Amino acid sequence: MKTSSSAGCYGHAPDLMPPQAPRASGRRCPMKPLALLSTLTAAAQKRLLWIMLLAYALAASRPEPGLALRSVTPLHLGGTALPLQAGLLAAVVFNAGLTARTEALPALLRHPRALLVGITANALLPSVLLAVGAVAADGWHNPHEAQSLLVGLALVGAMPVAAGATVFAQGSEGNATLTLGLVIGSTLLSPLTIPLGLHLGGFLASGPYAADLHAAAAHACGAFAVLAVVLPCALGLLLGRLLTAHRPGLLAAALPVVKAVNLGVVVLLSYTNACGGLGQVVARPDPDFLLLVAVAAAAMCGGSFLTGWVLAARLGLPRADAIALAYASGMNNSSAGAVVAVTRIPGNPAVLVPILAYSLLQKVLASLLGAFVRHARFGDESSVVP
Repeated sequence: MKTSSSAGCYGHAPDLMPPQAPRASGRRCPMKPLALLSTLTAAAQKRLLWIMLLAYALAASRPEPGLALRSVTPLHLGGTALPLQAGLLAAVVFNAGLTARTEALPALLRHPRALLVGITANALLPSVLLAVGAVAADGWHNPHEAQSLLVGLALVGAMPVAAGATVFAQGSEGNATLTLGLVIGSTLLSPLTIPLGLHLGGFLASGPYAADLHAAAAHACGAFAVLAVVLPCALGLLLGRLLTAHRPGLLAAALPVVKAVNLGVVVLLSYTNACGGLGQVVARPDPDFLLLVAVAAAAMCGGSFLTGWVLAARLGLPRADAIALAYASGMNNSSAGAVVAVTRIPGNPAVLVPILAYSLLQKVLASLLGAFVRHARFGDESSVVP
């Protein structure tokens, strides 16, 4: 009796014979290109912290390509020049808006308290913690290092909630809808909150360092926030909604490519932002400054996480909302802060060091926060927004 084979990766016995387990052959099912791309992207995202460290190491050892890219300014609008880094940041924000699941966001408007508290905490909490840091750094033996530290932390603290907060919050059983609302809300309000945060930081700094922050707030951040943050976010959200409503298959098919491109842009942006600042650290190492930066960035980031959690508990927010608020309080868009630093304060690359340190530490501390909230006791285990 002849056997027949089906069109698959394995040959099957004919229908008349009892079913048997397929025998291993030398052939394997070829993985489709998009599936392979999605698998590789997911694996890279799980190792993003190590990839960022490699990008920083490359920036420290081979900064020349990154410095060349930083000198490219493809767009001029009026008196505002938007360098390549602003375009890369816009691409990241656009992709975040495009891939956001916004169906449940209208429910936040019916119960807006947690959303308003989170956006307010993101806008004001870093300045409060920075004021404490300014007092602590006042006696540092090197005023340039202390002031550069304040400027760098003010820049990152003025930025909206990082999109990565949604991933950490969801993995810790936080309210994913609220976290996404905090990311989008703080991003759309950034033309107001970025200048506010920089001006508050300017009042805490002194001399030319304060002038740098006030100048960045007054002359650049309005246009920067609109063109590199708000507009791409709005366009991404709009396009995502249109595709979901009319061409859902097209969006689903494009997601692996979008995520892979976004990951590549994030790494390239991190590399270009780090060039210059880390090169100076390697060329003229200053251990006490690096120690100061690490301690201050960890204290500000960890204090933001903890304050967000305690504030949510004091306000009686549900547990899932408290987790979302904690992540939104401690995670800022450090890439945007680095872009402002290299474009508006190019004469002081030392301000990049605390921004880069904060970028790494917020990912490490976010993972530790996840372990903490999974075991922490909380009064209300529910959430207002499903």
